[in-house]
Amino acid sequence: MNYDGLFSNRLPAPVKTHPGLGADTKYVFSVTYANPQTLPGDGFVDALRAAMRTQAEDLAKYPPSQGHVGMRELIAQRLEENRGLKTGIDSIFLSSGAGGAIQVILDAFIDPGDIVLVEEFCYLGTLAMLLSRRANVIHVPTDEQGMDTDAVRSILSDLAWQGKRPKMIYTISVYQNPMGMTMSLERRKALLELSQQYGVPIVENESYADFVIDGDPLPQAIMGMDDEDSVMYVSAYTKLLGCGLRLGYAVVPDAVKETLGKLRFGGSPSHLASMTVHQYLQEHKDEYIESVSESLKEKRDAMLSALGENFPPSCSWSKPEGGMMIWVRLPEGADSWAALDKAVEADVKYNPGPVFRANRDRPNHLRLTYSHNSPEEIREGVGILASVFEREGLFG
Repeated sequence: MNYDGLFSNRLPAPVKTHPGLGADTKYVFSVTYANPQTLPGDGFVDALRAAMRTQAEDLAKYPPSQGHVGMRELIAQRLEENRGLKTGIDSIFLSSGAGGAIQVILDAFIDPGDIVLVEEFCYLGTLAMLLSRRANVIHVPTDEQGMDTDAVRSILSDLAWQGKRPKMIYTISVYQNPMGMTMSLERRKALLELSQQYGVPIVENESYADFVIDGDPLPQAIMGMDDEDSVMYVSAYTKLLGCGLRLGYAVVPDAVKETLGKLRFGGSPSHLASMTVHQYLQEHKDEYIESVSESLKEKRDAMLSALGENFPPSCSWSKPEGGMMIWVRLPEGADSWAALDKAVEADVKYNPGPVFRANRDRPNHLRLTYSHNSPEEIREGVGILASVFEREGLFG
């Protein structure tokens, strides 16, 4: 069969990536996997058994279009208690991870050429979705307080003068991926005001809000401050309970929900997974989150210590108070993209900075994640990576 000429002309645009990111290595510093050392295997078995005793017949039917009702009730409760965001379950839909929620939102909003504002470095998964839809991605300067709202104001003003209105502002406002900072309360308020002033909605991704290690309490979610239906909120349980569960969700205004409903909310995740996670979290959520935090603290500290011992003063890196990643800056002229192949040969994988940029520039940055390997492996892997960078001349 010759399939030439039969494929849809609406297939996603190709997105440049690095082949080394698909390699299988021992030291995985390139993916924010769930923490394997704390995954509740026995707890999931017990939760599944309990859920099946009371809800097994529900599997005979198709699940509600927005997903498991009990899970949405639990999400609404947690958002009000922890993120200052009060919502009803009818505004929540479950998705295949946070990425599934973002995908259906982009399907509803983004046409080729549409403008989207993102942080100076943007999570590679969402960035790839935007680029594959041929969006016009504008990176906004970002510092330790988050997206620079003065820069946002200037960009929006200039675009308005040209008669252009961006489709959305996308931000990971807590332990931003890949840079690791949390947007300050003042910046959140300013960003919301700009969103409302210029009529540009915010897509707020808080997938890392459960991963507080130390430091100050998190500021209120931007959506919790919103009184004009200006924000769509996304989060997930994949990083907490297992990426293989593919369980995320979004909270959206009614005007958006109607359109997303026409897209069937992108399709609900496994109802069995939702049942199990709901049952488990009802009984264990606080103690489990605490155990994850303690484990991530040990791993973060191991990576920070290893960086201090193995990387020279010509490099700098973030010191995150939560989340799963450390953002590293190498000397000007260093090329983390070019060095990745050599690192993979040495059994270490990381994310070169260009994968977080629309035009694949800024190669003297990289992201290291610490959720997957043990503290001992982290120390070993960072030492190996430093040796590779030294040989390749990245340390100047």
